[in-house]
Amino acid sequence: MKWTLPLLAFLLALAPATRADQWTLARTDDVRNIRVYLRDTPGSNYKRFYATTRVPASLSTVVAALSDVPAMPQWIARMKSARLLRRDANREVWVHSVYRLPYPFLEREAVLHSVLRQDKAGVVEIVTRAEPGLVPANPKRVRLGDMHSVWRLTPEKKGVVKIELWGEGAPGGYVPHLLFNYNLPDEPQQTLRNLRQMLVREKYRATKLDYIREPGEK
Repeated sequence: MKWTLPLLAFLLALAPATRADQWTLARTDDVRNIRVYLRDTPGSNYKRFYATTRVPASLSTVVAALSDVPAMPQWIARMKSARLLRRDANREVWVHSVYRLPYPFLEREAVLHSVLRQDKAGVVEIVTRAEPGLVPANPKRVRLGDMHSVWRLTPEKKGVVKIELWGEGAPGGYVPHLLFNYNLPDEPQQTLRNLRQMLVREKYRATKLDYIREPGEK
């Protein structure tokens, strides 16, 4: 699968940033083994986040949950609705999403383009970025144009998957950066909490995706 230069540049920018000396721990949930870190974003007042947890699940189970577009509002923080616009061979999708914000801020919306790949070591990455087009902008909402995220799923021993999530972007419109940065770590923490609950559902646990290679499979 081909990767565009902006996606590659984004991944290269994130990869070395996982070192502990470059991130500040912002939230912990010891019961669910969740950690959320923040760091500055070059050229922006809005910080970026890195969140991680580990779950007893197969790669197919996690990917099935992440790929279930109608169910996304059940676990992604602030998401009000999600509508599948296009899907190409299960590895590339376009989704129109709407997000709730507290009063007096307008709802946000975005067209999100996600690309999935799995490397030779079995690690799965899903890279998502906001794109223009496909859906006309709603004048009653703020269209998000600067929004990037990466999910990385790493199979470990004894049927455990390490889940990592990076995200960055601007909230669009006028949102004070101090307010945004203060609340930012709550969203990935809540998202991972909700995702862990989704992963125990039988509809995902019983799934075996033919485009995902589990540990030990060739």
